[in-house]
Amino acid sequence: MKRRLNHSCCGENNNFWAFDTTSISSYSETLSKVAYGHNKEDPEMPMIKIALLIDETNGEPLYYKVLNGSIADVSLLRNLFVDLAQLRDKQINLVLDRGFCSEHDFLMMFRNHVGFVAGLCSDLAIATQTVNQLMPSLRLALPDKYSDTIGCYCATKKIDWYSTTRAHGKEQYPFYIHVYYDKQREASEILNMTELVESFKARLEKGEVPNAPLFRKFFKKKKDKQKTDKPDNVKPKDLYEFDVQSWVTFTQTCGCFVLGSSEVKSASEALNIYRQKDTVEKAFNNYKDKCGGRRIRCRECALEGKVFITYLSLCLRLMLERRLERAGNDPPNTPRVLERLNSLVLYRHETDDKPKLYWQEIPKEDRLLMEQLEIKIPAPIFVI
Repeated sequence: MKRRLNHSCCGENNNFWAFDTTSISSYSETLSKVAYGHNKEDPEMPMIKIALLIDETNGEPLYYKVLNGSIADVSLLRNLFVDLAQLRDKQINLVLDRGFCSEHDFLMMFRNHVGFVAGLCSDLAIATQTVNQLMPSLRLALPDKYSDTIGCYCATKKIDWYSTTRAHGKEQYPFYIHVYYDKQREASEILNMTELVESFKARLEKGEVPNAPLFRKFFKKKKDKQKTDKPDNVKPKDLYEFDVQSWVTFTQTCGCFVLGSSEVKSASEALNIYRQKDTVEKAFNNYKDKCGGRRIRCRECALEGKVFITYLSLCLRLMLERRLERAGNDPPNTPRVLERLNSLVLYRHETDDKPKLYWQEIPKEDRLLMEQLEIKIPAPIFVI
């Protein structure tokens, strides 16, 4: 992984690396890293976390780590910088989602001279102030605020990030805050959240209390019931009520999203870089569905080894997809081509001295495909 990281740093352009985590649900009661946390697939199930670092330029994995399911994303960057200490004199650029948004993380990246494009949470003070200043003009949908390249309204504000500590003294760094507004996204967010709230109400009617952060955000316990124990004849629907003020606060920022960057001054450029973070989401999908990493069925001593093998298979798959792109293959045909290569069978033949392995006959079409992808045709028979 150190060699891959160094190779990615040595390109002509400063590549952006997308860093993110995914949750893998587990019923295991013996794996120590299985714990309750912010499960992105099923909020009510325990999980472990897998962190991936992906080069946005070539889409290849550079780094991975197995994490305890209860660890929050916001606390991971410190360990990432420790693991990447050998690249201290290289230019590193990270793309991060809102899960890593904290003043401490931004200050740490400033001090380590790490470039970044990151999603900003609306409750971050500097983000809230900027949104309040820029959103009124963006909601007017003025033509001069619209960007054709990204398909939404946007505005940028540059601020100076100040910090004063005994260890580092006074520090000042430029910080670019990009605010975006999309009317279609606004309507979609309101509709989706309305459907979710209605599902929460239906579960309360059935006597279930959802264990989800959004339920706790929009539903509060009734004041007259807070200091009393729940009577046997009182249903959950009588203990909780919909919080209108939380809904009003939610609708005020619908359709709006905010990015922060240490170097990228253009709102359009920042969003294009951030959208390429989709490469890590696709890698997670491949890891879970194509490489068999959706369920962790192993003992404690085999967990790290199983994840490592799955990570290697992910690297090989993504490298092969990249070769297909360079060979001019139509992307929709990629799954079919991979299935063709996956159909090749390797047989094992036991002999008196050493076991021999031999391939079944490789069809001519598959041979031509392998030559096109610069894959060496394997020897018909070989000994291990």
